[in-house]
Amino acid sequence: MSYLVCEKCGGYYELQEGESPDDFLDKCECGGDLKYSKTLNINSLNTGSFNNQLTEDTADCDSSENIYPADDSDKCVLDNYSADSPVEMNLKRPLHFKQFKGSNLFKISIIMAVMIILVVSMGLITYKSNSYGAFNFNVYEKYSDNDIATFMESEFSPNDYGNTYDRVGKWNINVVRIKVMGSPTPEDLNTLNKAINDINTNVKDFQLKIDDNNQFEPDMEIYFIPHSEFSRYSVNPSEVDGFALWKVSTNDIYGGNSAGEIYKARVFIGIDGLSQERRSHVIVHELAHGLGLHHNQNQNSVLCINGPDLTEFSDVDKTMIRILYRKDILPDMSRSQVENILNNSRKSFF
Repeated sequence: MSYLVCEKCGGYYELQEGESPDDFLDKCECGGDLKYSKTLNINSLNTGSFNNQLTEDTADCDSSENIYPADDSDKCVLDNYSADSPVEMNLKRPLHFKQFKGSNLFKISIIMAVMIILVVSMGLITYKSNSYGAFNFNVYEKYSDNDIATFMESEFSPNDYGNTYDRVGKWNINVVRIKVMGSPTPEDLNTLNKAINDINTNVKDFQLKIDDNNQFEPDMEIYFIPHSEFSRYSVNPSEVDGFALWKVSTNDIYGGNSAGEIYKARVFIGIDGLSQERRSHVIVHELAHGLGLHHNQNQNSVLCINGPDLTEFSDVDKTMIRILYRKDILPDMSRSQVENILNNSRKSFF
C-alpha cells in the first residue's frame, strides 16, 4: 500500500492500483502539504501526541488489546487509543477526487471530445449515405473488364424484344415492398427468398422485403400463375415462361419521381408445364429484370439469353446489381455518363 498524507489535518488517501502521486495536487483541502508515504505514521500531530505507528506490518490478531482494521484490509493494527480519538477520525477521512491535477481533467476532456466527434461523424456518414454519390461502399469497388462489359450490355441493351434501353432505370427508394400472389410452391418461395437475400446482402441502402401482412401498397407484385393467364396482362403465353413489367418515370416532376426511376413493377412466373429447376431459374431471371437489368450474352449470368438454367444469382449477377445500385450511378444517366464513372473503377493489372 502507499498513501498521500496531509501534514496539517492528518487526512489521507490510499492510492489505488495504477494511480501515481503525480496524479494529484500537492495541497490538501485544508491547505496543508501532501506527502507521499508507503506507510501511515502518526507522530506528535497538533491534536495530540502519540508515539504509535501504523504500518503495513500487522499485529497478532489474537492480542487482547484494542485492535482496529487498517483501511478495511484483512490486516490488524495494535493501538493504545480509542476509535473516538480526534487523530483517528482525521486519519480516517479520505481526500476527495477533486484533488486530481488539472492535467488529468484535461486528458479526460480531450477523450470525451474525440468520442463526440466520432459519434457526430458517423451520424453525418449515415445521413450522407442516403443521398446519391456520397459514402457508399460500392463506389470504391473495382471491376474487371468482363464485369463492366456485361453490365453495360445488360443495362443498355440495343434491342431487347423490340425495346431499346439507352438510359439507366432503377429504384430510388430504400425499401421495395413485395407482394406474392398466386400459387407458389415451397421451393418457389425458397428460391425467391434466397434471391432477395442475395440482393439485400450486396446492396447497402436498397432492400427488398416481402410484406406478408399486406400492410402497405406493394411496390412490386410477383404473380405465380398459369401461362394461360399471361395474356390478361401483356404477353402471348406461348412465347415466354415469365416476364416483368415496369413503370418508369420519364419526367422529373417536382414532388414526384425523377426521370429514370422505377416506381412500380410486376413479375410473372408460369407455374404449369415447367420443371421446378426451370421455375427457379425464371424466378431469379425475372427478379433481376425487376431491378432494372436486361438481357446479356454472358453464359455465367441468369440474364443470358438462351443460357443455362441457373437457379441463383452468380458472382457476375451480384456484381451487376452492385454496380447498378452504386450511389453515383443515377436514374436516367446515359451510356456515356455511366462509362465515364466505371472507367475509373476498372481493376488495374499493376
